[in-house]
Amino acid sequence: MTISQETVQHVAKLARLELTPEESERYTQDLGKILALVEELNQVDLSQVELGMDSSTPTVFREDKAVREFSREELMANAPHEEDGFFRVPKILGDTAG
Repeated sequence: MTISQETVQHVAKLARLELTPEESERYTQDLGKILALVEELNQVDLSQVELGMDSSTPTVFREDKAVREFSREELMANAPHEEDGFFRVPKILGDTAG
């Protein structure tokens, strides 16, 4: 499978990354090499390989108990900005929907 620069640029746009033309070329080549290696791995015959899991070993679970380890005051002491007992964070989404 080959990967095109358009695909790399599309993924970069989705990830909100700005790539220079040199970076786009380099990532296209690097991702192409990675995909070629994955194709090689897909061709390995694993029919004679035993599974590493032993179903005779029981799964051990711990008891699930709710524990309150920190008070609200202790947690809020780490907050750079606090408002009404909650963490105050910068707004990251715009006002317009759609």
